[in-house]
Amino acid sequence: MTVRTKRAFAIARGSSDSFERVVLTLEEGGHTGRGEAAPTGYYGGDAETVAEASSAVEIRDPWDIEGTLRANEGLNPSALAALDAALHDLAAKRLGVPVYRLLGLARPEPQSAFTLGIADPETTVAEARRLSALPILKMKVGGRGDVETVRAVAGFSEATLWVDANEAFSPDEAPGVALELKEMGVAMVEQPVPASLGPGAIGAVTEAVRPLPVISDEGAVNAGDVPALAGRVTGVNVKLAKCGGIRRALEQIHAARACGMMVMLGCMVETSLGIAAAAQISGLVDFVDLDGAMLLADDPFAGPSYENGRILLPDAPGLGVEPL
Repeated sequence: MTVRTKRAFAIARGSSDSFERVVLTLEEGGHTGRGEAAPTGYYGGDAETVAEASSAVEIRDPWDIEGTLRANEGLNPSALAALDAALHDLAAKRLGVPVYRLLGLARPEPQSAFTLGIADPETTVAEARRLSALPILKMKVGGRGDVETVRAVAGFSEATLWVDANEAFSPDEAPGVALELKEMGVAMVEQPVPASLGPGAIGAVTEAVRPLPVISDEGAVNAGDVPALAGRVTGVNVKLAKCGGIRRALEQIHAARACGMMVMLGCMVETSLGIAAAAQISGLVDFVDLDGAMLLADDPFAGPSYENGRILLPDAPGLGVEPL
């Protein structure tokens, strides 16, 4: 399916106002489980190949979530995330409990950031004023000009500001940019340098701005990436579509905690189905950035409600999400 954002959503790597997503549906014992795949070219996937691969998943025992995921671990991470979510949704519905209860967690009510994509300064400032009631704004930047836009917003906004560069800056300029952002009162900086440069490059930024949190996103795809980042970044951004779903996200969260790191829970531009899956584990993290469905003009699912950036999950079995 194709979903559209209320306005073009731009980051350092490009801009779009439409996104192709795939929904995987499992049926067993009169119950239906659903999961969303949010593939991106950056992580080597597209909707067509994900849909084709998802239609051929092997499920011997839907109760055996771990075994089923291992049997299908060759899937693109976003496809694996859809399978993971559908299995959790199905099992929790059969047990008559929300997924967070299935996982042994308290009911979460996360306060999420709301993302401002890259735009001209006038547009961004006007949008920040319109959203003045929101407590957390995350601003995308792709160059020095966008840093000045952050400065303009910081000058009047009472919101906590996070900045996400999506690898936009070189190792030479990133520490200076991060220091400027720190001086403006920005509360967190995400992936200022290309992940391909390795942990040392982002580590230099972290050293320059301590104690300002520096979070690795593109450089922290799954749990296996976490140990090399220990001591180099403050924390990692965990995304279900990036790591492979709830189970793999829990692995990454526990790995980060074992290394003394903070954890951010993020998302792609996703429907309420994908956001609800991530929100189930949001009580385990420090930063929540699950605004994907809030950005949509045409969310095809109902379930969570969104109030001033807070995500309120329904007290219903499974993920609590149904198609409109």
